[in-house]
Amino acid sequence: MLTAFASSTRTWIWVISACLALALPAACADQSTERRGGGALPDLTAGSGSGDGGAAGAHGEGRVAWCDAYEVINCVCQQCHQNPTRNGAPMPLMTYEDTQARFPTASSSSFVWERMQIAVSNGLMPETGNPNVEPAVKPLTDEQRDTLLGWLAQGAHDEGGRDCPQTCDWK
Repeated sequence: MLTAFASSTRTWIWVISACLALALPAACADQSTERRGGGALPDLTAGSGSGDGGAAGAHGEGRVAWCDAYEVINCVCQQCHQNPTRNGAPMPLMTYEDTQARFPTASSSSFVWERMQIAVSNGLMPETGNPNVEPAVKPLTDEQRDTLLGWLAQGAHDEGGRDCPQTCDWK
């Protein structure tokens, strides 16, 4: 009983935070699945960076594969979110497991992926205004932002598997 209550509570907390963070009424349309945003996801098949027109990136209809999200994380976020972190980043984002960790501590009720969703949707990340970061951090392209937010809105699952290539190397 307590497990069902905790699961139900977690679902509603996520739905409410997703609605507020995304500020999109359509994001609240489907509340039937825990950790899954509702509403229409953007068309991520056009111009995907996966080199095959995006077909490999989507897993199932309208779903964003972890490897597509990881490409954005790898080529943008990992400039600072390495292990160890650089430029004051609060946590590494090197693996799928890193996105699923509790934040800011192991006993916290929120997860890294939830914080990512808020920071990206509010335009706080990537932090482009820090002149001390070399090379300078560039903002996300519309396609990168849509891919990352689409993956986060569907619950940040490892859709399509976790064996993703590392496209960018920040060493």
